[in-house]
Amino acid sequence: MLIASFETFGLVTHFDPTTGGTEHVRSLEPSQAAHGHYGKLAGTDVVFYRDTGGLLLRVSEETVRLDGSADVEHHVVGSDCVLSIARRIKLGDTVPSEWSGLKDDPTPFVEAEDFYLGLFVSNVVRDPERSAQIYR
Repeated sequence: MLIASFETFGLVTHFDPTTGGTEHVRSLEPSQAAHGHYGKLAGTDVVFYRDTGGLLLRVSEETVRLDGSADVEHHVVGSDCVLSIARRIKLGDTVPSEWSGLKDDPTPFVEAEDFYLGLFVSNVVRDPERSAQIYR
């Protein structure tokens, strides 16, 4: 399946959910759709994607199904962003520097989640309508 980089617009990778392996492909063609995003959280490789059963998050070698029973939380503690998943995974990063200038950013509809994959995952999973539509 094709997954898009969260940090670099247009960069696409082929992802094998069975092995967790990735292979750089190229830029996404206009006729193609990505089935997820990849990036790093706390220096750890993360893939947020959809399979036939729903949304999943692969963190390093562990995959967590993000259905209604998965507890996903994002919060800021001091200068750190913390993403907690199913009480098994906790990833912390420094608050993105882009957040400090959001109120002055002239880009229409820019949100904090545009700069931090952990917040993006949390927001999608906690919104039933959004989680039902993403990556289809």
